[in-house]
Amino acid sequence: LCVVSLFGQTTEKLLQVNDKVPRVGSNTGPRKTALIVISDGFEELEFVSAFDLLSIANVQVTVAAANAQPTIKVQSTNGLSILATKTLNEALSTPYDIIVVPGGHKNALALGENKRLVSALRRQKAEKKWIASICAATALVLAKNGLLEGETGTTYPDPDYLKLIPNKSKITDRVVVSNKIISSRAPGTSVEWGLEIVKQLFDAKTSEALREGILARA
Repeated sequence: LCVVSLFGQTTEKLLQVNDKVPRVGSNTGPRKTALIVISDGFEELEFVSAFDLLSIANVQVTVAAANAQPTIKVQSTNGLSILATKTLNEALSTPYDIIVVPGGHKNALALGENKRLVSALRRQKAEKKWIASICAATALVLAKNGLLEGETGTTYPDPDYLKLIPNKSKITDRVVVSNKIISSRAPGTSVEWGLEIVKQLFDAKTSEALREGILARA
């Protein structure tokens, strides 16, 4: 259980959809692994879309808190506080099939300056493993640190973000897959982004089954 505090009211919730939604990932063999990295100011929809859809797909998800203080408590842009699984330093002792970076301007600024995360992302790319980013994170974490060189990608249509994207040929696409980098635009595209992550980690059939299970539009 995660402790979720919203505007000062604390409740206990499982960050997952109703149990009636069928799990779609494989139950045989080793589970896929994902690391979602957040800090204060993360965007809620982008984080939860990735967390929820990966969890339904039976991916083992670790949420890492990357604040300057060694704490697992992280607060979103709009006042939602969650307890992450681990601090970033603890989480980076393990390799992952995919590293996911949600947006939120304050969050993306901080993560783009986090040397341990940037090093892990560079290693992930060098090892040809998956990276996913959305909104401000594509510009301020990936592009600003040279991780989009030789890639296409998309970000939120803010001039300060757009100027950082080196190849703008797919900048208006809602979701872009470039080699092993999956990028998307904004909270409103976060479910499509999450479904694309599942598609690339597994296959189109698994992603489509998940889309149908949550009643998302095709």
